Amino acid sequence: MTDAQLGVSRGQFIKNAAKGSVVLVGTGGVLASMNGVAFAKGATKSDVATLQVAFIAESLAVKVYTAIIDNFSSFKGLQNKDYFVAALQNEKDHLAYLGSALGSKKPTGFKLHIPKTAVASTKALLKTGVALETAFVETYLGAVGTLSSTELKLVAAKVAADEASHFSFFDAAYGGHGVLPSLPSTITAKQAAAALTKGGFIS
Repeated sequence: MTDAQLGVSRGQFIKNAAKGSVVLVGTGGVLASMNGVAFAKGATKSDVATLQVAFIAESLAVKVYTAIIDNFSSFKGLQNKDYFVAALQNEKDHLAYLGSALGSKKPTGFKLHIPKTAVASTKALLKTGVALETAFVETYLGAVGTLSSTELKLVAAKVAADEASHFSFFDAAYGGHGVLPSLPSTITAKQAAAALTKGGFIS
């Protein structure tokens, strides 16, 4: 699906993410931004921690989607490769925004893993996708309630909406209805980090 069909230009995906700054997504998926835009004024330690967890989660999402595309033919019955390509670009865009916003506060020293059981079969892969995208939706929705600025809350809400579309794809492919609860649950960044660590995805 092209940007025209989506009705929005990628160049307009995120603008004015913080007062006095501009963040742009280019057609190639490269985000341009002033470093530290999210922390221009009144940033809290909680904001930094939340965006750091989101950065790690998006790094994991990029790794998972890249692995799926690189090994697509090995997953029997898996369809719609174009979805995975587009979704990977979404995750790269999210990661680039978070990296730009965090600047020197980007987390380091973490390691990402894809447990063998998570991708042992097409069914296992789809189940993993449902679990991860559910966690991402809940985390970003939770961030709307904890971030200190309206600008950051809006970005978190936009990303939650995008991740919800990813959840729908995985859930429908897994045999579900592709529909989240009418009022989805929320979790904190700390809970998300704990869940991803317990699941063997991050160390």
